[in-house]
Amino acid sequence: MYLNRILKNWARLGLLAITMTLSSTLPAHARDQGPQQAPPSFPDQAHVCNGCHLSTMRYLAHFLAQYPDERGEPLVINMRNADRTMRMHTMALVSWRGRAWCRDEYFGVFALGIAFGSEADSDRLAARVERLYHSHSQDVIRSAGMPRRPDSPDEMSSDDRLQQVTLATQIIPYHSTIYWLKSGREEFPVAFFRPSARQIGVYDPINGTSLAECSIRDDAKVVSLVAGRLGYRPDHVRRDLNLSRGALLADAGTSK
Repeated sequence: MYLNRILKNWARLGLLAITMTLSSTLPAHARDQGPQQAPPSFPDQAHVCNGCHLSTMRYLAHFLAQYPDERGEPLVINMRNADRTMRMHTMALVSWRGRAWCRDEYFGVFALGIAFGSEADSDRLAARVERLYHSHSQDVIRSAGMPRRPDSPDEMSSDDRLQQVTLATQIIPYHSTIYWLKSGREEFPVAFFRPSARQIGVYDPINGTSLAECSIRDDAKVVSLVAGRLGYRPDHVRRDLNLSRGALLADAGTSK
């Protein structure tokens, strides 16, 4: 399930905008096409539900650290889901020897056939990426015998959420903290992190990754505000002191 939404007019609370990027769990990743012909795909060693944005952040942190002369940024496109509906999806847009490439969480890297930065029209660029992504992913599915990707679950138990959130803290390339959110009779975890001094991120396995420009320094309050925007009733938020994780910019065993 993929979604991208901007929530504005939060200046009074110090939260200026929030973007939710949701993804689906796919069955396997594509192999790297080789550093001579293409940028490395740095395949993820683990995946989480609705984790395309986390994967993209991890990849860009690793890619730009390895190749500081190249450029890269997150790119949101429309993707056809397993139920044939179109959803929003995040992948990395990178330069490689002057040419534009994309890297997907599961299907690896593919060329866009243009110079990096040559397509100034964002709609035309997105249309090109969507077309090439669909073709590339279908080629990978056929060649690897992969089944079509399943939808992420709409409901999860607290234990399942904790498993996903704990794993997410190992993917997020920044220091992250697990918070428990009590909403009505439910209590479940989310991962909180700060990509920069003025930006916050919250990962929820059901809703994906929420990013916002934010001036609030009270992390628990920010988690409560984000939870409210996601449709939860944030009755209480508590930090899990046992499950905070440091940044992992490069997973052990990640190949180039």
